Amino acid sequence: MRIEEKFKRLKEEKKKAFIVYIPFGFPKISYTKDLIFSLQNVGIDLIELGIPFSEPLADGPIIQKATDIALKNGATVGKMFRFLKEIRGYLKIPLLIMTYYNPLFRFGVSDFFKKLKNLGFSSTMVVDLPFEESKNYLKEAKKIDLETVFFITPTTSFSRAKEIVKVSKGFIYYISVTGITGPKEFNYQPLRKHINILKKITNLPICVGFGIHHPQQVKEINKFSDGVIVGSCVIKFIENNYKKNNFLKKLIEYTKWLKGN
Repeated sequence: MRIEEKFKRLKEEKKKAFIVYIPFGFPKISYTKDLIFSLQNVGIDLIELGIPFSEPLADGPIIQKATDIALKNGATVGKMFRFLKEIRGYLKIPLLIMTYYNPLFRFGVSDFFKKLKNLGFSSTMVVDLPFEESKNYLKEAKKIDLETVFFITPTTSFSRAKEIVKVSKGFIYYISVTGITGPKEFNYQPLRKHINILKKITNLPICVGFGIHHPQQVKEINKFSDGVIVGSCVIKFIENNYKKNNFLKKLIEYTKWLKGN
């Protein structure tokens, strides 16, 4: 399923998106499948699957640690593609590949996109690729109609934001705070103000990520956004519980709590 189609359905149902990020290969490569399907079964709207990278500059300590574990587990781009081939017939929600530019560049942008498309997946997001330097990336994505999600931050100028929304497809990932990922507390007033300004220049859904770790935050941010993205809190829960009995059941219960169900 394409992201665009998912958000269209959510709008028709008057619902907000709940998006979860997990790194491929964490806590073990063999666990990724169960994690994704458990999240799908609990009603997650979209999965961000991260390609582990050795220098995740935007990520805080929790995701950095998870990424390091995934790399030590041997989580490579090639293994990720084999994994995607295995799950593609069972996935009923969009899956967005999130990566830094280095793994994409090393694999070959055109080859990466073609392989992704041939497997039935249609969306990517590159953490450290400014839109000013994305000409080739966008050119290759356009050839096969991939959805390219871009970031906007609290420090993005209005003029630059107007250019970013032109090249984004699927949704806009709004980074809630300056700095790295990890649990944060929020001042909702400036966050609401920024989202409302963006809504005047784009019809794309705007989802908020970075720092969200509590259902009250989800509830408050959903009042003015089109959805939320969580990552570090879920990864920390996985790290603390994956060796315990009934782990997947506990993960489902935790995710329901986080969503506010």
